[in-house]
Amino acid sequence: MSGRVLHTGQVVIDLTLRLEAVPEPGADVFADEADMAVGGGFNVLAAARRLDVETLYAGPLGEGPFAQAARGALEAIGVAHVGPITPGDQGYCVAMTDARAERTFVSTRGAETRGPVDAFDHLEVRGDDVVYLSGYSLTDTASTAALERLVGRLVEARVGCTALFDVSPMVGSVPLPSLERIGALGPIWSLNEREAGLLADRLGLRVEAGDHAGACEALSGRLGTVLVRAGEQGSWFADGGAAVHTPSIPVTPVDTNGAGDAHSGVLAAALARGTAMTTALRWANVAGALTTTRFGPATCPSQAEIRALA
Repeated sequence: MSGRVLHTGQVVIDLTLRLEAVPEPGADVFADEADMAVGGGFNVLAAARRLDVETLYAGPLGEGPFAQAARGALEAIGVAHVGPITPGDQGYCVAMTDARAERTFVSTRGAETRGPVDAFDHLEVRGDDVVYLSGYSLTDTASTAALERLVGRLVEARVGCTALFDVSPMVGSVPLPSLERIGALGPIWSLNEREAGLLADRLGLRVEAGDHAGACEALSGRLGTVLVRAGEQGSWFADGGAAVHTPSIPVTPVDTNGAGDAHSGVLAAALARGTAMTTALRWANVAGALTTTRFGPATCPSQAEIRALA
C-alpha cells in the first residue's frame, strides 16, 4: 500500500505573461502571450498526480471566482480538498517570463493566507505519507501559526512520516525561529541554488558561489537532510555526510516557471510510493527539466515520459 502526498501550502491563480524583457519602472509593454491558470501549490499537486499517487490538498480555499476555479482544477486532477474554507477569494500571482526563460513574480495575498490556527488539526497523517511544507506558509502570521501547530503535533505524536520542506524564495526573509520549528520535524530541506546561498548566509555558513556540493554539505551539517537543486547541473543530496550528485538531462528551456514545483511533486510522490531516494531524485530531475521545455506553470510530464529518460 502506497502512502499519500499531503499538501499544506497555498493554491493561487497564476496570470502568466511572456515578453521580451521585464519593463523598466515607468515603462509600458505588451506581452507576446498571456494566460490564466490555477497555480502555486497546484503545480506540485498536479505533478504528484502524474505518478498516480493519492494526493490531498489541506490548505485553505476561499469562496470567490478564483477559488471556484481552483476547486474545479483540483477536482479535474483527482485531488480532494480536505482543508478549511476561508472568507474572500484566492490570491493571484503575475508570472512574467522573458526571452531568456527567466521568470519574475508579483503576488497578492488572499484566502489561502487566512486559514485558522487549527487549520490542520483534523488532518490525519500516516507514517507512510509525505507531507509537503512550503516556505510561503511562513510569510503570514495565520498560516505560520497553523503550520507550526501541525509540525508540533506530528513531532509530539512521533508519526514518522516524511516531510518535504520546499523552502521557497522567501527563505531570505522568513523568521529563523520559524525555520527552526519546522526543522524539528526532520524534513528534507529542498532549495534551489539561490535559496541555498541565502540560507547559508543567514546561518553564517561559508559557501563559495557555484559550489553546490559545498553548499549542500554545509547546510546538511547544520540542518540534517538537504537537497540543492541546480537546474541543468542536476541536484545534490546530503544527509549529514558527503553530498551525492544526481545529474539532469540536456534540454532547451523555453519557460522555467513551475520547474521546481514539478521536481517537488514528483519527488514527494515517488517517496510516497516507497521509491528509493536515488531513483526518486533522478525522476524529479527529469520532471523538472522536461517541464522547462513547455510553456505554462503546470506542465509536468507523464510518468511514462519521466521513466523513459530517467
